[in-house]
Parts: sequence; C-alpha cells; structure tokens
Amino acid sequence: MLYTFLLLLPFNVAEQFECTMEKRDDENVCVYRNVVYRSKMTDTTWKAPAGKIQHVAFEDSSLETTPNELLNGFPDLRSLSVPNANLTSLIIPPGLERLYASNNRINRITVKQTRGNTKLTELMLDSNNLADVSNLTQLENLEILNLSGNKELPNDGTIDLGLFSGMPKLRHLTLSDMGIFYLENEKHVSLPQLELLDLSNNHLLTSNFDVKVLAPLKSLQYLWLGYNQLKDLNVLQLTKGNPQLKQIYLEGNHFKCDQQRLILDHLHKTGIETPVTNKESRCLLGFDKNDDMCCIPTMPGGGPQTPVTLPHPDVAHEEDDHMPYGTSTSSSEPLLVSGKEGMKRTTTPTPIVPKWNESKNEATTVMLAFLVAIATTLLVAVAQQKH
Repeated sequence: MLYTFLLLLPFNVAEQFECTMEKRDDENVCVYRNVVYRSKMTDTTWKAPAGKIQHVAFEDSSLETTPNELLNGFPDLRSLSVPNANLTSLIIPPGLERLYASNNRINRITVKQTRGNTKLTELMLDSNNLADVSNLTQLENLEILNLSGNKELPNDGTIDLGLFSGMPKLRHLTLSDMGIFYLENEKHVSLPQLELLDLSNNHLLTSNFDVKVLAPLKSLQYLWLGYNQLKDLNVLQLTKGNPQLKQIYLEGNHFKCDQQRLILDHLHKTGIETPVTNKESRCLLGFDKNDDMCCIPTMPGGGPQTPVTLPHPDVAHEEDDHMPYGTSTSSSEPLLVSGKEGMKRTTTPTPIVPKWNESKNEATTVMLAFLVAIATTLLVAVAQQKH
C-alpha cells in the first residue's frame, strides 16, 4: 500500500538514495533498501561510501526500470541484484558480469553490451513476463541462463534450442515451468559447452518429446525431465546420442511401474544416475511407489503386471491421450545455481496427495464382520421376544 501511494505522488524534487555497505560472499555489496523509483523521476542521486562500487543490491524496493543515473554513477559495476522489485523493463549495462532479476514483471530488456565485447556470464530472469529474448543472443559469454516461469516465451507451446544459438559458452540452461509441450532443434544447434538442461515441470508428452533433439548437445551431463507427462522414454536412443550423460531426473512422470523399472535398469547399466529429490513424498491415488518414484501399476492396487520391452531406437512413440490423473503443478526438483561459491541447490516442495489405499480389502472385511454381528444380535432379540 505504501508503494502504491508513493508511486501516485508527483516527483518535482530531486531524490537521493543512499546504500549501506555489507559483506556478502567475500564481496563488498552496496545495499539499497526501501527504494521507490519510477521512470519519470529525474535528477535522482545514488549515494554510496567513497571507493569503487562493484556490487549493488536492492531489497524491499519497487522500481519500474533500472535507473540510468545509478548505472551511470557506478561505471565499475560488476554485479546487480534486483529481485522482487516490480520491474517491468531491464537494462543490461556495459561491463556487468552477473545480473539477478528474478520474480519481477519484466517484459522488455535493453542490452547495452555488444557482440564481441560482452562481459555478462550469469543472468537470472526466472518468473517474469518475457515473450522475446532474441536480443540476448549477442551475450556470447553467457554461461548460466535461467528463464523458468516465463510462460509467454514458448511459441505455441514450443521452445526451439536454436533460440540460444548465439551463446556458445552456455553451460546451464533452465527452462522449467514454462508450459512447454514441444522441444525442437530444427537447426541442430550444438551448444558445445552445455552441461545442464532443466526441462522439469512442463507438459512434455512421449509423442511430443523426441530425444534426438538432444543429440547435438555433446557436453550434456545433467538432464531434468521430472514432473512432465511422459509415459515412456527412448533411453536406448538417448544414451546412444548423449553418451556423456551422468544424471537424469525422472520422478513425477506417468511411467508404468514395469516400464519404469526397465528404463532405470538400462540407465544404471550405462552408468547414469537417476536421483530422486523427494523420496518421502506420497503418490497420487492409483499410483504405486517403486524405486522411490511414483508409477502406475498394470492393475490398480499392484496386481499382476504384463511384461514389456524397451522401445527400439527407430520406433516412434505415440501418446494415446492426456493422462486423466493430473500432474504436479510445481517442480520439486532442485535448481542448480552457480554463483561465487559454486553450485547451490534449492528445492521447491511437491504437493502431497493421498496414496492408493493398500488396506482397502482389510477394511471391507472388518465392516462385513461388524454388520454380521449386528444382524445376529437382532435375531437373538427377536427370538427372545417370541418366548
């Protein structure tokens, strides 16, 4: 309410904002708090203690855009953190190396770094309103890019890896929770240094996901496919096309239990790990849990399962329809973030849903016995009245 009131006020006088210096991860960070800034404001002054300011962070602030006066006042700026700041537009200044702008409303980005002279290596833009990131392709030194939660970015539900072809040094690409139905790679873009690809918490179906699109990614080691709608996975083709894979996350899909077992067996035999991030989570009604992952029994309640075989690499998979039992609405998989201290892991909890009632038959038996006892008591009472 305070931010809304202040934003409605006319700004006819120069505004001054002053930061406090704090030590964070062995860096001296200039931290601005409770700042309210809008694009129509002019003659703003951004004060800081004397010395070269290289790292700036905003907390509990509301900004319409990145203040030009701030960027001009700190020419040595290397990192900028502006999460949860109501930003609708963003400026990437020359010389900036790391930019954290998660959880805003950004729909427009201005890049002031030119190809051949870019410094930015880490860009966190998750949970914004981006529909176009084509101008980011000039960031040829970018190593980490997070676009999760930008649901307007897929084109008719499709993301093509060619969108990132101008980023040859990209190592981590996070595309979770974007409403992706199709992943394509029409130009066979290689992204030669890409090690981690996160596609979790989307709407990938078996019929829409051809693992051959990943084959050009010759450095891919970590693949996140959890919490999609996959019923099957062509692991023979996947391991053949990407022999460098080390880990694949598969939990939260719609595999039948016997098929899931065969998939895991093949991956483990080829030396690929299949970590589970939520081993204690309960399963949807009608699902069983095998290998710490929820799966669909051939017959509800864990009845006899019919044998299946792994798909041949040359056989296409067809999805008969959408699954009727629902999907997860939030990714429970940890997000790997590389910062000054290296890899950091955060986890979003998975909604807990009831598990299939394995004691249903036992409860029915108890109820029948109870009814029989009541009927016997009534018959004895009637007989006694007759005598």
